[in-house]
Amino acid sequence: MAYIPQIEFYKKRQFGDKLNMTFVFLRENAWPYLKAQLLISGPILLLSNILMSQLSFGMFNFGEQGFSPDIIIDMFSLYGLVLISAVVTSAVLPAVAYGYMRAYEHKAPVDIRIPDVTKNLLSRIFNLLVFNVLTAIVVVIGMFFFFIPGVYLMIVLSLGSAIIVFEDNNPIDAFGRAFKLIKDKWWSTLGLLFVTAIIGYVISGLFSIPRTLLVFGDVFTSVQESGDFSSLDESNFGSNPLSILFSVLETFGAILTYSISFLALAFQYFNLVERRESRGLMSRIEQMDDAGTTEDEETY
Repeated sequence: MAYIPQIEFYKKRQFGDKLNMTFVFLRENAWPYLKAQLLISGPILLLSNILMSQLSFGMFNFGEQGFSPDIIIDMFSLYGLVLISAVVTSAVLPAVAYGYMRAYEHKAPVDIRIPDVTKNLLSRIFNLLVFNVLTAIVVVIGMFFFFIPGVYLMIVLSLGSAIIVFEDNNPIDAFGRAFKLIKDKWWSTLGLLFVTAIIGYVISGLFSIPRTLLVFGDVFTSVQESGDFSSLDESNFGSNPLSILFSVLETFGAILTYSISFLALAFQYFNLVERRESRGLMSRIEQMDDAGTTEDEETY
């Protein structure tokens, strides 16, 4: 007998139902899903957090160290690494999230393994990278036209990652598909992203408290000892064991934060597809036909 997932993806859902199903899915798949994200996306996010920490402290001490060419080059190099890691993260996180959801359609959570999630992962990441770069260009251009077109495009194209992974679409076709699906549902998509952003902001803030306290403690100690911030550089904050430990904690918080947004967008995608194409209804009809055929074969 074919596996039937407990959560039906392609189904019409109201605003609150989409949020509710996001947390139901996370609760049902907590360990296998977070394990996949931690093992695949975790190292990239951790590296990004450490680089951001070093960049922040480098900028903080910029005035103390002077404006020498070497320092400026180091700062721009570090900023470039942060930017690259952010771009890669923006592709890897949804690729893993939606790759897991595709595996969930065929296997129970306890049976889902990392290879199930990473199937076709590289091609998806490449397509998502291209799509994200194109989206950034289009949104920036839109921002020049009184800001509103850029916001409109950003919300429409937020469905692109789900379209690419669930439909095995290419970046160009994903653009047109996003506009088709979101028709008359732009505001509900905006509302969903707004609510998940608030939830994510709260969660992210909670997980960043330990490192924030560490930063303030380091600054306070520096001022007490030397009367200025010059000794902060000597503390080598970026490689401080406590800082790295708290970066790991922040990485977990970031995965949880991003997952809420990506999963909510996935359920919005399923909702829109069902409204336009009745894919879930057609699937249920086919299952009923298959069940009827099986019963007839057993009878005769």
